[in-house]
Amino acid sequence: MTYDWTLYACLFLALWSAMVAGVFSAFSEFIMPALSKAEPASGIEAMQHINRDVIQTSFVAGILAIPFLSVALAIYAVTAYEGTARVTLVLAAAIYAVSVFGTTILGNVPMNNRLDALDRKRAEARDYWSEYVREWTRFNHVRALGSVLTAGLYLAAAIALVSSGQV
Repeated sequence: MTYDWTLYACLFLALWSAMVAGVFSAFSEFIMPALSKAEPASGIEAMQHINRDVIQTSFVAGILAIPFLSVALAIYAVTAYEGTARVTLVLAAAIYAVSVFGTTILGNVPMNNRLDALDRKRAEARDYWSEYVREWTRFNHVRALGSVLTAGLYLAAAIALVSSGQV
């Protein structure tokens, strides 16, 4: 049986979105709570190192690539598919673009940049730290949920493509 490339794209994007969701969930569930329990200077220093190191990883490459791949696949789906497959592919792109990419660029990254510019030993950094942990984690919950929904939608799209005989 031969399958269309879109089926494999759906499965790849589902897997990658699920992996992104796992990282975001880990931060929300235990990494940020643990860092918040450390002395502020220590938590700030650790988060500064994490934020500097993550930039050079395949994780960030995925966060940045998924929205573009998703939008391209959604545009293709609008022209090539009908029904559930089309709807789920468009929804996956929209949800990821807003909840993960948008929240990252407009929420988490500016907070990371502000934290990085602070001297962890100064009062200003300590004062910002509690706000940072609370708000950054709130944004991160949105990213985790968006990634999970995106993964589920890509799986649903793959199933719809196969079950409808469109691939």
